[in-house]
Amino acid sequence: MSSFSSAFSFLHAIGIVKSFDDVPVLRGIDLQIAEGETVCLLGPSGCGKTTLLNIIAGLETPDSGRIFFRGEDITHLPAYRRDFGLMFQDYALFPHLSVADNIAFGLKMRKWPPARIAQRVRELLQLVELPGYEDRKVYELSGGQQQRVALARSLAPEPRLLMLDEPLGSLDRVLRDQLLGELRYLLDRLHQTALYVTHDQHEAFAIADRIMLMRAGRLEQEATPSELYLRPATPFVARFLGFKNFLDARVGGSSASPVLLTKLGPLQAAHIPPDLSPHDPARLVIRPEGARLSDEQSSLPNRVVLTLVMRAFHGAQTLLQLRPGDGTEPLLEFELPGLYPQLQPGDRVPLSIDPEAIVVFGNERTDPAQHA
Repeated sequence: MSSFSSAFSFLHAIGIVKSFDDVPVLRGIDLQIAEGETVCLLGPSGCGKTTLLNIIAGLETPDSGRIFFRGEDITHLPAYRRDFGLMFQDYALFPHLSVADNIAFGLKMRKWPPARIAQRVRELLQLVELPGYEDRKVYELSGGQQQRVALARSLAPEPRLLMLDEPLGSLDRVLRDQLLGELRYLLDRLHQTALYVTHDQHEAFAIADRIMLMRAGRLEQEATPSELYLRPATPFVARFLGFKNFLDARVGGSSASPVLLTKLGPLQAAHIPPDLSPHDPARLVIRPEGARLSDEQSSLPNRVVLTLVMRAFHGAQTLLQLRPGDGTEPLLEFELPGLYPQLQPGDRVPLSIDPEAIVVFGNERTDPAQHA
């Protein structure tokens, strides 16, 4: 994003390499964060995202690479001198202390005046919607309330960078979604710069201004949440986001008007990589929301007829599992808005596939070893 070019002097990690027992964990990662931005490190377990966070926090030292904060090299600066805040999944609260004393703990270590500490604790309890909880013991609180206390404690010393490592991982989905919304609001309101680590793409989409999707110690794709969803750069990214509708294809038509020849028939895609030419093999994925019911009179493009295998009610949406007529391709899954009680397994279902929902991977992105 071009607007970041001057702002990236806030925090910049360059060429971070780290191994443990000769096993590479980070393989030359670059990371940039603008002031007031929330960047999310997303990826499967073992991809190196927590190690990268620990290196930025000063809890680990890179084997090579540099970390700059506002232009100052902090690569070997001790963690306690970085003035960064940390928040973890297990809360790390002190059970024998009150809510107020937990929030004030770091401020007392920094020798803030008592009156200023009391004022800051009151401000934060209001901010995290726990006014009047000052004297409660943390073991008397629910999991969501404990997480709010942990957030207040992390924010108390006004950290230059707030780092959150799977902070909502121990909560159920309903509470997690609620706290995600509250956390996003607080970060925006405070203009708090944050680095958020998660393996959950739904969390990343909800919290991040920008997502860095990692794979085996490398950066697979960097994008805004909407860009990542609409245009996954590789089959790995698409699979990690939960996309299942992968198809092999061959480029047909002409260079001026290419089409994709698949076992579903010819498909038009809104974007075909320029390195693909007629007769080239290709790999594509269709996003799950990319199909609509069609009919013979429909003027919509990419009309296909598939056999319904399963229909599942998903509230405001219906999940359809369908199979191409010859049965040789894997199941395709589409989420259609509304209810379709008239559709039954075995029915032939006419669909129109939106060209914008077809993501085509270029020659360098086909990732043949990782076909779904």
